[in-house]
Amino acid sequence: MGLIAQESRVPESPGIAPDLSKWKHRAAPLEEPPINLSVSDRGLAEERFEKIEPLTHPERFQDLWRECDGLKGRVERALADRHGVPSRTLRRWAASYKKHGQQGLVNRDRADKGEHRKINKAAAEFILAMAVPKAGAFATLSGREIFRAYEEERAWREQRLMRRLQGADEQKYSRYLGEDGLLLASAALPKISYKTLLACMAEIPEPVLTLARRGEEAYRNTQEIISYRDLTAIEPLEWLVCDHRILDIFCRVPVRGGWRLARPWFSAGIDMRTRRWLGWGIFEVPSSEAIATVLKKVCINFGVPANCYWDNGKDYRSEYLEGNAVLRETGKVGELDASWRGVTGALGIRITHAIVRNARAKIIEPNFVRVANFDKQLPEYCGHRPSERPDRFDAMVKQHEAWIRGDRPESPFRTIQEIAALYDQAIEDINERELQGDGMQKFTPTGRGWMSPAECWDELIGRVERRTVRLEDIHIIFSKRRAVTVKHGEICVTFSGQRFHYRLEGEPTQLMAVNGQLVEFAYDPHDLGQAAIYWRDRFIGLASCAPLRKMGEDGFVEDERNRRAARRDIKAAVVLVHKTIPTLSPEERLARRREVLPARENAKPEILLELPEPIQQAADASRADREFSFTAAAEEAEPIVSYPPPAESDDESTFCFFKDGKL
Repeated sequence: MGLIAQESRVPESPGIAPDLSKWKHRAAPLEEPPINLSVSDRGLAEERFEKIEPLTHPERFQDLWRECDGLKGRVERALADRHGVPSRTLRRWAASYKKHGQQGLVNRDRADKGEHRKINKAAAEFILAMAVPKAGAFATLSGREIFRAYEEERAWREQRLMRRLQGADEQKYSRYLGEDGLLLASAALPKISYKTLLACMAEIPEPVLTLARRGEEAYRNTQEIISYRDLTAIEPLEWLVCDHRILDIFCRVPVRGGWRLARPWFSAGIDMRTRRWLGWGIFEVPSSEAIATVLKKVCINFGVPANCYWDNGKDYRSEYLEGNAVLRETGKVGELDASWRGVTGALGIRITHAIVRNARAKIIEPNFVRVANFDKQLPEYCGHRPSERPDRFDAMVKQHEAWIRGDRPESPFRTIQEIAALYDQAIEDINERELQGDGMQKFTPTGRGWMSPAECWDELIGRVERRTVRLEDIHIIFSKRRAVTVKHGEICVTFSGQRFHYRLEGEPTQLMAVNGQLVEFAYDPHDLGQAAIYWRDRFIGLASCAPLRKMGEDGFVEDERNRRAARRDIKAAVVLVHKTIPTLSPEERLARRREVLPARENAKPEILLELPEPIQQAADASRADREFSFTAAAEEAEPIVSYPPPAESDDESTFCFFKDGKL
């Protein structure tokens, strides 16, 4: 320091000021990247290091030190004049660099940077709790309402500091109570401004505020991470995505005795790779039949898809589509079994259900926007909510009501059949329009362009081996099924309150063999004249609907012939069984059982049980009575001695039965 102070007093001659421009290129960058430095701090550290490098690394600037006669003070003044920085600042930077390294070249942040000095822990917790709605207590509060609640809470706590709380308050503020049950001073809320409160609220993570204040749907749409599919790795017909959408239009739907206005549903299936609409339909309500109709169109016109990706609703998880063995839990997909597993199981289509209430999981959802844009072009457009309805819609409803009364020749609303025909043309047109997206780029003479879904399909489908099914087999597969019991050799089912009786074609009495058994009745809802019968996952035959018999017709005679023929056949079968198969009578079966009885030894270890004395005496007396014999008693008896009768006497004091040997 003495040398520096001495040199600082030497006047500097402008003529001998060293030229630093010739040494500037020799300045080396920071040798190692700074630790925990932002981009701006790193730039600042590099800039300051460049200015003090001749002081920290003299060996790199020997010419500069030689021109300054090896005096550090002259080097500092030369650097100060060159960079416009005071010499004292350069010395402080160099000392800080030698002590702390690269981080010593940037200004230190405050220890409480990012924290509000006026807000303590209790205040931050209260603001967080009020910013997050509490179910059953309060809803979303504005900043002003939270600030008002904060001031009220601050006054309430200030009055109760170092006091004992009572009742529910004691339990609610238990985290702010001391061991003696008094409200601690740390629970006090400081006085802050509204601006400070808003700044504190701004530090709450956005996902927390979104989920608590706007709900799960907004949280999924704005905060959750997104999974992106590699659509180019998928082949056409590998994945068919199906879903329903209610159209933003009204049309006429036939009802008993007239018409009613309703919003139709658009059920469709789109190819995941090419985004081409493969099957669609307009229906009054979404159902499993609507889905089956769409899938049936796809199988007939394009082929059987390998996988289907659709929702979790009961219409998608129906037994009609997925069979009796509906998988309720997600697990590893195994091989298909041979039993009936619905339409998709019969066609060998794997089913994958989308995440519940997650529209982003299905690629068909953003493509519905193109259909929605067509809805807006129609005069029947009503908007996706009542507030979006155009003014002309109310006038059209009044015109329709006038048509119902007979005051107008026609209704301004088209029928659902006319809407279906219109949307057939619209969807075909959408398939031919250019679509931007992954895997849809193409090269044109003027550069890159976008393919239409139909163009992308035509380009890629040639390398796919499409699975097809015969048309007559498809009609059988897409038949709906019911489990019914066979009674009296026929199947009786009810449709719309009317009974239908089905018997096998050619053999009306053949179903009698499964009387009392459950069979699967496969039928087409649009053609109830014929149905297929399955028993134990085995096809039995086709059954036709038997017409009701009318008096005077030969139908009764034919039924009686069939009954008698069945009775004769059953009797003949019973007789044939008895003649062919040997059987045994009950006597023969008992005799054979005795022959095979095993030999058993009767000798068993016995211990005589000692009975009570009265019972033993009674048993001995009973045994002696059974063993008594008159013959043995006569041999052992003593002869009877006769004595002469006593003399008669008038003394009546003596009574005697026998007199003169007589009674």
